[in-house]
Amino acid sequence: MNLFAPGLREASRIFGRQYRRLRLLLARRRLAHAETDLGLLGWQQADFEGEALPHVEQLTDFERTQARLTNESAALALTIRQLQAQRAEERRQYDEARARLEAERAKVAGPSEEIARQLAVRQRSPEKIAERGPALERELEEVTRLCNELLAVEPQTVEIRHEVTRLHARMTAIPNEKADLRKWQQQAVHEIHAFEESVARGRLAVAVADERLRAQRAEFEDADGARAKEIADREREKLAVEKEGDALEKAKGNPYRKIGQLLADSGIAPMNQPHALTAVLEGRAEITRIATAIGTSLLASGSEEPAALRKSWLALAFVVLLLVWCIGR
Repeated sequence: MNLFAPGLREASRIFGRQYRRLRLLLARRRLAHAETDLGLLGWQQADFEGEALPHVEQLTDFERTQARLTNESAALALTIRQLQAQRAEERRQYDEARARLEAERAKVAGPSEEIARQLAVRQRSPEKIAERGPALERELEEVTRLCNELLAVEPQTVEIRHEVTRLHARMTAIPNEKADLRKWQQQAVHEIHAFEESVARGRLAVAVADERLRAQRAEFEDADGARAKEIADREREKLAVEKEGDALEKAKGNPYRKIGQLLADSGIAPMNQPHALTAVLEGRAEITRIATAIGTSLLASGSEEPAALRKSWLALAFVVLLLVWCIGR
């Protein structure tokens, strides 16, 4: 058992020192926070001179700069809200103006489409009239032929005379129909020209309305894009100011800690929160206890017989290897 004792004692001391070093690291962090808090709470309550004065002046400069940055951030935030309100108002005005233009376009486009439909109907009329003309010519030839054939028939019965009279009447009516056709054709062509002019005017009015809509949209998008860029620029400026303020807030930690250390060295506690000094003193005491325990452990390790310790390490290593071999089987 004595062969293993030096190694076991040293192993226990090594693990103990590692544990205490971890505790020491955490204690130092807690002490840093406690010293910073003490400086934060007490730097305006004590009369400083000498070594502490530069830290106090540095904090005063930080406070002054932070106040300026806070004012700049607030002014930028107000500007951003105003720009956003202006952008929303411009969007509302644009939507209203666009609705009016679209209503005007609808008033023009509706009748224009109806006139175009009527024009398409009327454009088919001359074709029908043109088809009717040859049909009447053929009918006139047929009626004339039949009439001549009936006139040549002997004897002329009552029925033949009636048919001849009817054919003569038709022969007389066909030229009148042809004249009416020519008149209707001229009237249809005149109406088509009138409708074509109306359609052209309607399409021109629609094109003008579309161009006004495109121009209005392009103008709004340019203005809105410029407004959005202005807002984004102000937001970046505000973010930069806030980052600078955050950096200053972090930078204040060092002078706060220095002042806290000086207050703790002098035993000065904040009037309203004396526990801040107690936390620093307790933190220092804890660090001292841990450091002392680590030093005592190192002294104990140094007092071990080196030869006995080496033998003990070898014996412990052999036992560990043997256990690993047994478990592996």
